[in-house]
Amino acid sequence: MHTDKNEYFDSMEEENSIQLKQMMNKYLRYWPWFLITILIALFTVFAYLRYADVIYRSEAKVKLLLDKESSNFTLDVTKLFNKSNINLENEIALFKSVHLSEQVVKNLKLNVEYYYNSTVKSKQIFNAPFVVSYNDNITKLKDAIQYTIKVNPTGYTILDVLSGQKFDIKGYTSTKKIPNLPINIKPALGAIITKSIDLSYNVVLKPLNKTALELSNAFEVDAEGKDSDILSISLEGTNGPQSEAIINNLIHVFEADGITDKQEVSRRTINFVDDRFVYLRKELDSIESSKKEYKRSNNLSFIQEDAGSSIVQKTAKEQASFDIESQLLLADLLKKSIESQKAFELLPADIGIQNPTINQLVADYNTAVLSYQKLQTSAGSNNPSIQLLVSTLVSLKNNIINSVKGFRQQLKTTLVQSESAQKAADGSFASIPEKEKVLRSIERQQNLKESLYLLLLQKREEASINLAVTVANTKIIDYAITDIYPVSPQRSKIVLIALFLGMVIPFTILFIIFKLDNKIYTATDVENIAGNVPILVELPSLKEDKDSYIQNLEAFRTLAHNTNFITPYTEDQKGKVIFVTSSIKGEGKTFVSYNLATAYSHLDKKVIVIGADFRNPQLHRHLDNVSKDTKGFSNYLHDGTLQWRDLLHSNDDKEFPFDLFLSGIIPPNPTLLLSNQRFEKFINEVKEEYDIIIFDTPPTLLVSDTLMISKYADTSLFVLRSAVTEKNLISYSKKLFKDKKIINMGYVLNDIDFTSSYGYGYNYGYGYGYGKEVVKKSWFQKWKRNK
Repeated sequence: MHTDKNEYFDSMEEENSIQLKQMMNKYLRYWPWFLITILIALFTVFAYLRYADVIYRSEAKVKLLLDKESSNFTLDVTKLFNKSNINLENEIALFKSVHLSEQVVKNLKLNVEYYYNSTVKSKQIFNAPFVVSYNDNITKLKDAIQYTIKVNPTGYTILDVLSGQKFDIKGYTSTKKIPNLPINIKPALGAIITKSIDLSYNVVLKPLNKTALELSNAFEVDAEGKDSDILSISLEGTNGPQSEAIINNLIHVFEADGITDKQEVSRRTINFVDDRFVYLRKELDSIESSKKEYKRSNNLSFIQEDAGSSIVQKTAKEQASFDIESQLLLADLLKKSIESQKAFELLPADIGIQNPTINQLVADYNTAVLSYQKLQTSAGSNNPSIQLLVSTLVSLKNNIINSVKGFRQQLKTTLVQSESAQKAADGSFASIPEKEKVLRSIERQQNLKESLYLLLLQKREEASINLAVTVANTKIIDYAITDIYPVSPQRSKIVLIALFLGMVIPFTILFIIFKLDNKIYTATDVENIAGNVPILVELPSLKEDKDSYIQNLEAFRTLAHNTNFITPYTEDQKGKVIFVTSSIKGEGKTFVSYNLATAYSHLDKKVIVIGADFRNPQLHRHLDNVSKDTKGFSNYLHDGTLQWRDLLHSNDDKEFPFDLFLSGIIPPNPTLLLSNQRFEKFINEVKEEYDIIIFDTPPTLLVSDTLMISKYADTSLFVLRSAVTEKNLISYSKKLFKDKKIINMGYVLNDIDFTSSYGYGYNYGYGYGYGKEVVKKSWFQKWKRNK
């Protein structure tokens, strides 16, 4: 049992291998299609690669520094211990902003593009022999303008592409404006313009904002890692040095923009301090005048300090009150400054208020003011981002005012307590003259104003130093570098894709053709549908020559032998009746009938071929000088006075003769004629005289004539033609056999091209045995035949 199972699987594997080989040969016989498609694909790819723009990727890397990592000078050492987090998304948005891209476009004049006009296509160049500039302010240019410039021996010929106007300029440097020509042209620095004589260029001047928007979208800015402060800035273009210059210029513009923002804060601080200096000077002058007048009116020159612990206590209370009043004055100054603002302006930062909440709110407010001023230059007031910033600024301003009010209220409460303590200490000074008290009060005011003046002077120096030494919060790790390998086109990948498409396209087309093709070509196609109905022979496609005749005869001898195997044996040994039919006309049943008779005659059989296809007689074609109107079988069935023996013809072969009974004149009603009683009488008579009686019958699908007389047949040969018979007709013939409408049926597969259908040459050294090779057909003939 195990051995049988192995043999079964071995048989299945061998069958699958044969089917796979046949399927591969089925496609490989169209190898010229694959070769032509691959050559076309490769030619197309090489032509594309020849003229396609080669795109390279340029990349730079920048590290963003914290405020404490940059080299801004400050006297406030507490900043060294403050933590600052960098929002990379904000920095990326700034790098990709149209505002910075517009500065890059202006710096490098990227809104002017130059193209060299070659014989195949125009190609952008970055080192044109001349420089074109717009006569007016480039920001006023709303739509792109294009000119074709040809260099002549005496100057330029300029064509306005949009209007069609032509301008001739004498000399290579235009010194005066030409009406209707809004551009100026001059040789590029270091270029020898005479080398470009008779060459033509296209120049496109694009609006500044549109060019900046395109450039902004072209930049790719990404973080190097999740927790990294390093940004990668990349740009793709056809010219590596140009892309490198653009990226490097963007970095410098970004740095300059950051420096400008920091310097603006320092300038505002200096201006604020300068304004307060004017006020403080007046206050100090007033206090000093009051002190001088008080001393002079009271004859005071110098008062000795009191000794003892009481004076120490009194001095401490006074110092506490002094600090509180200083904070109150600073709070008042900040409150007046923010309340006096008519628009959103920067506030003085770090002026000495000892309240971290107020200092942080002032810093946040200044940061929001800078963002608002920057965004206001490129967006309208209705922009959602502007409205959000305005809302944030209003909220911060109210918080500062409220915080200052709360801080002042706190200071006043503390001051009341301090003054109460001071009054208690003053009780111990009953002996101190009242005049000294008044003088102390004046001096306290004087010291307060002087301390505030010195504090503001220190802040002004800090702001001045920061303004002078401000650096950007960036560190350039790598300036822009262009990769040596292009991003596109990727030559190896494109060639591989072309080769793949060159093979897939014809394969797909052939696959679809094969799937849509419902014709049978080989015995395998018939076996898959016919099941147990035998295939008696596969007849090759042969030409009408001597060698083909011999091969044809051997094929039909095989058909004769195989027909004998399925023909029932009878004791009376009377002639055997063989019906040859098909589904439709043109499948070769008459050809099979005649050649089968020839094969039987070579086997020493007495044979007659009867043309029973009254509607489309073809048997007369095998005889010379005989027309289809010659009397025959139809005349015999119709006219009872005729004898069939008198109507017979013989083939031209005297050594192996057989008789032919032609169809006769085409009757008006063949079905009625075949149901004539003379038909059965004729069958009985010819069976007595002939060994083999072959009927060439009508197609079964078109008429019912064959089915009506099929009961008289001992064997029925159903002719199929390769590349003609449709697969659904196999099912139709199988059903006829299953329903016993056709008796003892076998298939004859006609007109097979073994080279194209099986994928190998098929000679008759094997099977039909004379060693003569079948005449090979060209691939085009095979394709045409299969079509």
